[in-house]
Amino acid sequence: MKKLEAFIIEDDKDHIAVLQMYLSTHCKDILEVTATASTIKDATDLLKENRPDLMFLDVDIQGESSFQILEKLPFLSEVEIIITSSHREYALEAFKHLVTDYVLKPLQLEPLLVAIQKVQKNIALKALANEKNESAEPAEPLKRLAIPSVETVEIIAVDEVMYLESEGRYTTFYLKDNTTQTASKNLGEYEKLLSNNSFLRIHHSFLVNMDFALNIHKKDGFYLRMTTQKYLPISKRKINTLYRYLNLK
Repeated sequence: MKKLEAFIIEDDKDHIAVLQMYLSTHCKDILEVTATASTIKDATDLLKENRPDLMFLDVDIQGESSFQILEKLPFLSEVEIIITSSHREYALEAFKHLVTDYVLKPLQLEPLLVAIQKVQKNIALKALANEKNESAEPAEPLKRLAIPSVETVEIIAVDEVMYLESEGRYTTFYLKDNTTQTASKNLGEYEKLLSNNSFLRIHHSFLVNMDFALNIHKKDGFYLRMTTQKYLPISKRKINTLYRYLNLK
């Protein structure tokens, strides 16, 4: 079984050493720590270019709140996150970000192992759900989508959707009548559902209906201009995918 890739975001060297000791002693067959970062900026830069399976995240990093990382990088909703903190009072906000678990410092082995077991269970469930989704993928393009929210389930025509934007573990639909709908599912799920439609993931935050795309702007980065004159960013990792879709490569 493939080891999980883990990052540690922490500014306390002693805590990093204790955590790595526990992991190397008790979890060496389960996961591997492949990167660490000790500032909000370094962590943000690291995560923009790499996506781990698991992240150990301290809340207070050099006087800054690490929750801002979760807000800036919506795709982290698909990453398992274990908060490690000396402060109980951050727990409520942490679970609002739907973290996997919250482990108090000084670290104790048993709570840490329980948190890692939760991570393993979540990842196994995701893999099972992906297998079911793949086997259930529609042979023909979808015509309608159900958008679940807290109080309702809206039903919309797929060809009314211009693009989708990730909002953490939620997804916002932008429709051609200039209205929006917010769904309580992440963007990755809709990417699978719409794989047989004219939708393309151009960025970790955006899934675009290419029927509403006008052109690609290449000055100061790559942007896709929509029929609404909205410019959506294209990530470096996705530009070749877009070119292949357009038969440019």
